[in-house]
Amino acid sequence: MAKMMKWAALAAVAAAVWGGWSYLKPEPQVSYITETVRRGDIGQTVSATGEISPSNLVSVGAQASGQIKKLYVKLGQHVRKGDLIAVINSTSQTNTLNMEKSKLETYQAKLVSAQIALGSAEKKYKRQAALWKDDATSKEDLESAQDALAAARANAAELRALIRQTKISINTAESELGYTRITATMDGTVVAIPVEEGQTVNAVQSTPTIVQLANLDMMLNKMQIAEGDITKVKAGQDITFTILSEPDTPIKAKLDSVDPGLTAMSLGGYNSSTDTTSSAVYYYARALVPNPDGKLAIGMTTQNTVEINRVANVLIIPSLTVKKRGGKAFVRVLGADGKAVEREIRTGMKDSMNTEVKSGLKEGDKVVISEMTAAEQQESSERAMQGPPR
Repeated sequence: MAKMMKWAALAAVAAAVWGGWSYLKPEPQVSYITETVRRGDIGQTVSATGEISPSNLVSVGAQASGQIKKLYVKLGQHVRKGDLIAVINSTSQTNTLNMEKSKLETYQAKLVSAQIALGSAEKKYKRQAALWKDDATSKEDLESAQDALAAARANAAELRALIRQTKISINTAESELGYTRITATMDGTVVAIPVEEGQTVNAVQSTPTIVQLANLDMMLNKMQIAEGDITKVKAGQDITFTILSEPDTPIKAKLDSVDPGLTAMSLGGYNSSTDTTSSAVYYYARALVPNPDGKLAIGMTTQNTVEINRVANVLIIPSLTVKKRGGKAFVRVLGADGKAVEREIRTGMKDSMNTEVKSGLKEGDKVVISEMTAAEQQESSERAMQGPPR
């Protein structure tokens, strides 16, 4: 009996000790990874691929047919408006001009003779008319003089018409001769020469291109905007883009225009029967970019970011700290006592990294990104020391 009482007393003491330890034992240590609520900017963007092209590209063609006698420019050469680019063999044009001038001289000489004949016919008719009044000539002679006068007048009129026509032909021939000297129509750089010296060009059916001139001081960045983003993109928005050769050097510009129709329409290949349901639809957005150092070249690919919305100097937190529940947003905030408490917030704009906080937090608050107990830290450290499983 005494032995049983002894064991009961020991059990009571053990229970009391266990209960006291359970009550007084320290809470597990928790480490928090936090981010400080700060002020910053948030922007929403649209990404697009683009291509660099000249802001102004002109094909300088030949309006006269013939053999290219000499080219005065080289690829990449800068020219000014009016500079001589090429000369076409002008033998045919020169001969045509000389023939028309010879015709003019012939017609002018004939006109002089015709005017003399007209004067004689007028005198003869007047004389016959006077004699007719005095009944000194026959009616036949009078009518003959009258017909001769009419014929002389017609001949002179015809020659004057031929002279006017020949002068027009001379002007045309002079223009054709001028067309054999091809000059630059604008200031720019020679970017293409599709012909060679000695080649014969035919300007009868179409205007053959001799050179292409481009303004490389101002380039055009033409971007393809996806159909899902096109309503967000508008002229005047800021863009940032990079080229493949310098991916870490962003270039800034402003959007100048957005095409009203899809790319197929902008390129002239769209009609009412064009099927747009079987492929992705894109729209061109365009931005003019100064190119003072010549770094941008025709055909370069660009990676573009269009900023469609932006707020500045607002409270921001990492988006991964925000939890959604029941249509509301919550974050865990680390207090001065080292404990994390949940707090409801009202959010605004969001980008790929951060979220705007409109209410519920103040600058300097610390929001919890993740947490880990001492045991979890120890376990993680041990796993790290053991290395990857074999």
